[in-house]
Amino acid sequence: MRHPVQIHKILGLLLLLLLFFMGVAMTVQAAAQITLTRMEKQEQIGSTRITLHFSGLPDFEIEHNGQRVDLLLKSTGVSAQLRSLPEDETVVKILLAQKYRDLLTSILLRRPPNQVITESKSSPPRVVMDIYWEGESGARPGVAFRIADMPPRKPGKKAQALQKESPWQGRWPDFFREYQTYWKLNLPLNYTLPPLPPLVTNQEDPLWPLQQHAEAGRWLSLLRKASRIAGLDEQQIYLRNLLVAEAHLRTGAVEAGLARLQSLQNQQGKEQIRVDYLTTYGQAAGGQPFVARLGLQELLPKLPAGERLMSPVYLLAVETALATKQHKPALDDLQNEELIWPERLIPVIELRIADALAGLGQLGEAVAEYRSLAEEAGLFDAYPSSCNLAAFSAYRHGDFDLANRLYRKLSGLMKEQPGDDLVLFAVGVAAYDAGDLSWGMIGLQKTTLERPGTEGGERAELRLIDHTLNTGGELELARAASEYGELGKRAGTRMVREEATFKRALALYLLKDHRESVRELMRFRREFGSSKLRRETDLLLAEQLPIVVHKLLEEQDELQAVVLVEQNRNLLLRGDLDRAFLHDLAGAFDNLGLYERSGRVLLYLFDQTRGEARRAPFYLPLAKSFLKRDEFVKASDYADSYLQKHPDGEDRGALFGVLLDAFEKQQRNEELLSWLSRKNRPSSPQLEIRAAWIYWRLGKSPEVVRSLEQARQDGGELQVKEMALLAESHYLLKKNRAAEKIYRQLSNDPAFASQARYRRAQILLRQKQRRGALNLLTRLVEEDAVSSWGKLAQDLLIQEKQ
Repeated sequence: MRHPVQIHKILGLLLLLLLFFMGVAMTVQAAAQITLTRMEKQEQIGSTRITLHFSGLPDFEIEHNGQRVDLLLKSTGVSAQLRSLPEDETVVKILLAQKYRDLLTSILLRRPPNQVITESKSSPPRVVMDIYWEGESGARPGVAFRIADMPPRKPGKKAQALQKESPWQGRWPDFFREYQTYWKLNLPLNYTLPPLPPLVTNQEDPLWPLQQHAEAGRWLSLLRKASRIAGLDEQQIYLRNLLVAEAHLRTGAVEAGLARLQSLQNQQGKEQIRVDYLTTYGQAAGGQPFVARLGLQELLPKLPAGERLMSPVYLLAVETALATKQHKPALDDLQNEELIWPERLIPVIELRIADALAGLGQLGEAVAEYRSLAEEAGLFDAYPSSCNLAAFSAYRHGDFDLANRLYRKLSGLMKEQPGDDLVLFAVGVAAYDAGDLSWGMIGLQKTTLERPGTEGGERAELRLIDHTLNTGGELELARAASEYGELGKRAGTRMVREEATFKRALALYLLKDHRESVRELMRFRREFGSSKLRRETDLLLAEQLPIVVHKLLEEQDELQAVVLVEQNRNLLLRGDLDRAFLHDLAGAFDNLGLYERSGRVLLYLFDQTRGEARRAPFYLPLAKSFLKRDEFVKASDYADSYLQKHPDGEDRGALFGVLLDAFEKQQRNEELLSWLSRKNRPSSPQLEIRAAWIYWRLGKSPEVVRSLEQARQDGGELQVKEMALLAESHYLLKKNRAAEKIYRQLSNDPAFASQARYRRAQILLRQKQRRGALNLLTRLVEEDAVSSWGKLAQDLLIQEKQ
């Protein structure tokens, strides 16, 4: 009996050892696992580099598919301190997913790259991924900061032109009078169930009273009578149930009617076509027009020639097609000359033709049909959905009188029903647009009073504000701007909020309150990004942004100015950015110490601008920005590019100066000399003086003299230090007379007197006038023995006396 106990002990010990060794193994594995510690991204012209830093060097696999790059890192985890890279115009997002002990890094890009090259480097351990973009693309990855609304693809030229044009541009005041957004009132379609052929013709039949009730339209009486009839055979029961099912459908008890018809379906009696027809009618009336249409598509081919239910079945097929927005098939059936419609259905057929035409957008033909049916007694009362469609079509087609008449009829049919607020509004707005301002205003005011907080009430309030603005002056414009703002904040209907918000911004624009208008337009872009008014919003922003930024810079509110520019840098491209604006903008960034951010913004504006002529003003502030950040290669590249493309450009002189500075900083002396020796290079007194100093540094005395003389010929005035430079160059070239003349002028200048006397003495020695030279040297030593020139004079004096 002890053996089982011993076995359990042994098994327990083995299990304990197994768990221990597994724990040790897992600890060793965890300790050996590599950790992703940091991510970096660098933007270059034509490429993007993403660098992943690790605690050790992992093995990896890479897969590139379209706009996604998957990097599988073996035996790798993620550091808790890892910070993901921000979203920008090249990288949408970097997703990290742990797959067992491996780490899947998925990089989602804005557009498909041309090539992806990945390699590992050991010191320090890292994986470097270079993403190469195609040559000239719509969005160059040269800017490494977030652009939230950057599209993945750049639209074509035609699309760009459409985005930059608006029918309202140049006539913005007309917007308040002519702009129209349409409301949407969907009413359920009323299906037609015409009188059907009699089921009972024998007056001796016990079902004859039911048939009489059916023909008289007394369907409730039929239902009561049917429940009291007994002693029927199987066929009579079948017919009774069919009459009862029809009575249920005609009295609105659709579910009861369909349940009765379902039992008849199973019997497959002689009136199967009638059963199928009533079933599809019940499905349509019960809110299942798609199901009904499928049933009708099966039923129609089964109809024999001369079938008495041919017309009702086809009419129901037409109506279910209209209900499911299949207007073309509906119109084809309605205009099928092989179908002969009974006289009593002709008005309904004509109404459905008008409905189909309206659904197809053929409003002219549809409105003509509706107008001819407007006086048909009881027709629109029986079909409220068609009355609504007719009124709306007439309004959109510009027949406001007909729209007003039909909407008034519809308002009587829809009292206290859902959607009556829109009908009340439509009555007022149709009268207003028809030219009956008095009744139109009364209708709109009535809607705001009786249906506050509804879409109809809010639309009416918006039109009343429009009326105030359109019939008033600047005072009414200011009041309207305030009222639009209030309505835009509290309206429950998005379309009303959107229109009111935009109209407030537009009113502020017309009032020349550009700063507040820009604020409202920026809010509009945030809250209504998919609006049809986005184009107009961007146009107004593009026009006003430079004005507002200029004003902020004048007020020395530089921080607000640069924030505004960064928030709207893509829109600034649509406006006219002149040199003064770009200069002021770059100065604002520099004054705030935001040199790198300045370069990023300017580079973005440069990259997104199409056309070299429009790009030209960006080169100078961009090159200066790189120069201030000690990025001398880029500074010289942009300066060189401008000078090559715009040899006669307005900024050629300033950019030539930047080029010289950048080359000097890089000690690119050969390129310096090459540019300075070009015949067509920019020239001005300042540039020639700048060139002279460069030549002096490089030991090119003849060029120093030539540059300084050119500066004087161009009207420049040499300062004392330039005169000294010219004298020194003449001296080195042994042009003693020219040098001595300048040195004599410098003899009275405190900064250069000692140098001038020393050089004059040297010139005299060259000319073998030893006594005069010694006198000058003696005086120099007596008056200025401590300066470097004085010490040189003392040494030379001793040398000459020996």
